[in-house]
This record gives sequence, structure tokens and C-alpha cells, in this order.
Amino acid sequence: MGVGTEDSASRSDKGPEQPVSLVIPCKPEYLSLCRLVAGAVGAAQSLDEESIADLKLVVTEACSCFLWGPDGQPAREAAAAGKEPCYLRVDFQVQANSWSVTISDPEHRRRVSPGTCDPSTEQGLRLTILKALVDTLEHTDSEAEGSIIRLTKKLF
Repeated sequence: MGVGTEDSASRSDKGPEQPVSLVIPCKPEYLSLCRLVAGAVGAAQSLDEESIADLKLVVTEACSCFLWGPDGQPAREAAAAGKEPCYLRVDFQVQANSWSVTISDPEHRRRVSPGTCDPSTEQGLRLTILKALVDTLEHTDSEAEGSIIRLTKKLF
């Protein structure tokens, strides 16, 4: 697990905030860490409480999409079955007029089915919530890069 960012002294010269990256085990108990980081990133950039709450919810729902394997098995059960643990990478970028979050699997092992937006399914409901909260939702899934969800919200 790791967090990376530049030191604050070098950031002030560059204008927009540098991205913050978090790599966590693909387990539900780490979602609260992602929410804490999202809140801290938003607060550091002086986002209002509503924007921070939206950012935290978006991070929770987007990360949750990766907690299930292509076979419908939870990541925790796959790890218990002797399969290697997997990780999620969450990249936060907050700028003056928008924030964005990118969630991916650096090992390209966790897959999120594209176009799954049937609100009657748990994953479909998550994607429906995400689409309602952000201005842009990009979801790609390929053998070369794995699944990637990019979310952007404009701030007015």
C-alpha cells in the first residue's frame, strides 16, 4: 500500500495541484482509506462540503466496482482460494475548476464489464450512481490495460 505526491514546497510554483496516487489491496476494508484520502485531497484544495461528499461517494462506488471478479466472486474469496492478492490504484487530481479520479488495477487482473448499467444489478446501480454524480465517466476494458474508470466533475 502506498501514497505518492510531490512535496508541498515544489507544488506552489506549478499552479494546479499535483495528482495523489493511492495503491491499496482489493478488499472492502480499504475503501474507508480511499474515502479519507479523497476528503483530505478535497479539503486541501478548499472544496466545499458538498463537493467533498460527492468526491468521497464517487471514490467508494467506483472502487466497489473492482471488488468483484469476472466470475462474480468477491476479491477476498479469490485470495482465500489461493489466488494471488490484487491491488487497486486510485489517482486523485483536483484543479481550480474540476476534480477527477481514475481507478485501475495495476496488474490488469480485476475486470469491470463495460456497459453494465442495469440498475437492477448491484454493479449496474453503482455505475448509475456514478453517472449521476459526475460530468464525465470513461470506462475502458481491454486485455492490454485492463479495466479503467475515469471520472471527472466540473466545479463552478
